[in-house]
Amino acid sequence: MGFEEVIGHEKQKGLLLSFLKHERMPHAFLFSGQDGIGKKKTAVEFAKHILCEHGTGCGACRACARIDRGTHPDLMILSKQEGEASIGIDLIRGNEEKKVRGVNQEVYEYPYEGKKRVIIIDGAEDLTREAANALLKTLEEPPPFNVFFLITASEEELPHTIRSRCSRIFFTALRQEQLRRYFADVLSIDGHHAETLSSISFGSIGAGVFWNEKENFEMRKRLAELVTGKHKSFINATLLSQRITKNIDGVSIYLSFLLSLFRDIFVLNIYQDSSMIMNRDIREILELGRVDLRWIEESVKRIQETIRIMRYNVNKWLIFENLLLHIMRHV
Repeated sequence: MGFEEVIGHEKQKGLLLSFLKHERMPHAFLFSGQDGIGKKKTAVEFAKHILCEHGTGCGACRACARIDRGTHPDLMILSKQEGEASIGIDLIRGNEEKKVRGVNQEVYEYPYEGKKRVIIIDGAEDLTREAANALLKTLEEPPPFNVFFLITASEEELPHTIRSRCSRIFFTALRQEQLRRYFADVLSIDGHHAETLSSISFGSIGAGVFWNEKENFEMRKRLAELVTGKHKSFINATLLSQRITKNIDGVSIYLSFLLSLFRDIFVLNIYQDSSMIMNRDIREILELGRVDLRWIEESVKRIQETIRIMRYNVNKWLIFENLLLHIMRHV
């Protein structure tokens, strides 16, 4: 019970349930893996097992219902606030002047209703250094009635001192068939489009939901036409960059798409086999004939560097525009 809505990750779910069965629950977990594959969903569903009145994550009791509504007093979920670049010290330590009650204040109070309190920090890599240091003190000597879940897509950005105090569970990308079934059966997406989404989503439900938005899906094609030189222009690069970076959460998905695009161009050049590419729906855009492989290599390096830079609070529009101007194919 309680894990039916989590797609895949059977080993991870089994491991979590074994902790409950043997009553050897670690005080802190680190859920690591790429964005959009169900790490937070798994943590919330596992919170049902911990807080459920029947201990089964039944989904029907008052505690499970309150978790679904986001109103359970013993479940805290933190992430960076809209418009903020990081998770600041106030959310961890608290701030009486701003009337913000922090994690470190809550964890020393007994749970309101059950025997445990669950704290989920989504995007733990976004903790500022101050916030991470404040959290570390709590993780070093945690009151026994708290269970922490730190969720991250960039584990290497978390201080080693925090990682070493958590039980790490790594989440792998979902299989294409799992994605296809989810898009078709759960989201009721047309079979052909569900197949396309499952191919271009990098194993991530979140990316598939993003590409299912018509504007994003069309933007992807325009981006491919610009980069391959079929509709290239400075103005085009500027306008696309402006529109893409308006949605901060979507920038990383577009960057991953660019990596897959160059991967597909390389495959078509070396193997001339379109069945091996990810972006089959835009195959005609990617068929460029023979290209300079140095262009592919240098472009991939620039995209990877941009991914690294984008993690910091920079002018994303300018950075993305600069990337496009350098990787556009000149013929």
